[in-house]
Amino acid sequence: MSATESKSLGKPGSRLVVRFLVFSSLMLAGSTASIAQDSTQSSSGATAWLILQAIPSLSWTTTPAQTNFAFEWEVAPVLYSWGMTRLVSPWHFFFVNQPERFAGSLELVVSGQAYVSRIAGGHTGLSGQLLSHFPLIEKGEYLGLNLGAARYRFGGTYSTFGVAGISTLFGFLHYNIKYSPADRIWMNSIEFRFF
Repeated sequence: MSATESKSLGKPGSRLVVRFLVFSSLMLAGSTASIAQDSTQSSSGATAWLILQAIPSLSWTTTPAQTNFAFEWEVAPVLYSWGMTRLVSPWHFFFVNQPERFAGSLELVVSGQAYVSRIAGGHTGLSGQLLSHFPLIEKGEYLGLNLGAARYRFGGTYSTFGVAGISTLFGFLHYNIKYSPADRIWMNSIEFRFF
């Protein structure tokens, strides 16, 4: 380094520029590390969410001919929550926090069922449900009311159900009863809501 360069670095304005560049470099490195940590946390959060989706809900369907036990997997593509603060968006897609559901909401639930015995000519079922959740005790944390309608497909047949039930344990445990008056089918389900 020449004498003129070392003199120019010794000027107060030059020292300020050097300090600014060092500070900016440190801030950039810190924010890059923070972004990497956030992506790792969101990646691990998505992994945990996917693992929890593997845990099935339990249901049993009673037709005039027999009772069939099933495992059921559910997902909520869309949920509208009217019970949350205005600081949070009322619309939620797939990833739903429990307070967004039990504080008061309307959701679309899509589910698939795997029956342990044959029902309507097959071992599988699909459904679409429109469910509303109303808080009853402690803003829905302790007890909530579920009401809605569902459309199920078993084998090649379709049935429409009315749905009523309760939720508890901060919205993680639901017990719903579904009834199809046209087909005289009753469904009971114990649902574990991890989504």
